[in-house]
Amino acid sequence: MFREAITALAVTALAGAALTAPAAAVVSPAAAPVSAVADSKRVVVYYQTQYLNNVYVSPKPMTDNNTGVTDVLVGAIHLNSDGSTHLNDHPPGDPRYNQMWTDLKAMQAKGVHVLGMVGGAAQGTFQRLQNDFATYYPRLKNVITTYGLDGVDLDVEETMSQAAINRLIDQLTTDFGTDFIITLAPVATALSGGGNLSGFNYETLERERGTKIDWYNAQFYCGWGSMANTTGYDNIINRGLFTPNKVVAGVVTNSANCGGYVPLATLKNTLGALVAKYPNFGGVDGWEYFNSDPGGTAAPWRWAAEMTSAMSGGSTGPANLALNKPATGSTPCTSTEGPAKAVNGTVSGGNTDKFCSLASSKFLRIDLGAPTSLRSIEISHAGAGGESTAYNTRAFTIQASNDATTWTTPVTVTANTASVTTHPVALTTRYLRITITTPTQTTDPATRLYEVKAFA
Repeated sequence: MFREAITALAVTALAGAALTAPAAAVVSPAAAPVSAVADSKRVVVYYQTQYLNNVYVSPKPMTDNNTGVTDVLVGAIHLNSDGSTHLNDHPPGDPRYNQMWTDLKAMQAKGVHVLGMVGGAAQGTFQRLQNDFATYYPRLKNVITTYGLDGVDLDVEETMSQAAINRLIDQLTTDFGTDFIITLAPVATALSGGGNLSGFNYETLERERGTKIDWYNAQFYCGWGSMANTTGYDNIINRGLFTPNKVVAGVVTNSANCGGYVPLATLKNTLGALVAKYPNFGGVDGWEYFNSDPGGTAAPWRWAAEMTSAMSGGSTGPANLALNKPATGSTPCTSTEGPAKAVNGTVSGGNTDKFCSLASSKFLRIDLGAPTSLRSIEISHAGAGGESTAYNTRAFTIQASNDATTWTTPVTVTANTASVTTHPVALTTRYLRITITTPTQTTDPATRLYEVKAFA
């Protein structure tokens, strides 16, 4: 919704922000190739801000860090009245985009689909395709073929007739075949019998051309819906036309991007509930990449990893593989604050519902029982248990081992301030060890770990 306008506002709000600010966690495993999920539980990322404060923003960390991203929608493609074709404000072949196209090719090589987002808030492209198809369609086709796009996302935010959208979809299928991905980006209410920005009727479109449309990136934000719960999504599915595998839930990734931002914990709960309710749930898309929380501009790739984790199963999210597993550690502060408190599944039992240690060398070790594939580790620090955030762990490492003798260090954190930290990983391990370097934000010497969770 209002894609270019939102981007401009977000960039203005973030002017002067340092891209080199430390992330909450620095993860550097050797990333395995990403397996794109063909029909459901997609992790779709809109990528329109390629430069922030004249610094290139690469999408490639999403595959470098094995986040599970399935589709990147690069935009926005505009067919201009003066005969030019632009990607945002420049021709797609402008040298400023050379590295971007190289990075996107590298992501495609790892199984990620790269689609061109067409249109958006800057109106005119779809009216030109409607009124002078013979002139403007070849220009769109040229962009697709020149840059090897796997598909297009038709973001129609202007009046277009039913016949014109049908003709465009038909021609794309004729020219590029049935493997070419075609998606659309309606506001969520357009799929549940409500408001619409596109002119044509999406229910009619699905009946007439649904076999040629892979999915819909429904915008649950900017006043057109919400992912704070499943109600809006349920309203679409309950009409009986759109199947869950064809409806991707669109959200804003940062509160600066548009109204309707849903906090990460709430969003993950909603996604977990949707996965439980609809086994073929279509997935989630995020508008947009460059400032996605929880990593922000320093590590926007973390959003995709969080979404992958959230959709890995269960109505309350993925299973916590560390829950009630054997835990050992450095000498606890008191007998009631031992290592087992960090894997008991709760942070709400008061100030003793934690592992606390004052030892000179502070660590917590968890035995998962057998080598286990992990994608994410979550740690709840002091603030999550109701203590002052000044006691949140500032610096620590997460290590992995299959024999409790030889350890690797996939995660190193040097400047955390958050009460809950999530650390995407790509490893198989039996043992996890958290070693504390700096226990608090102050000189207080006590380590406080309220809960450690591990997810497949």
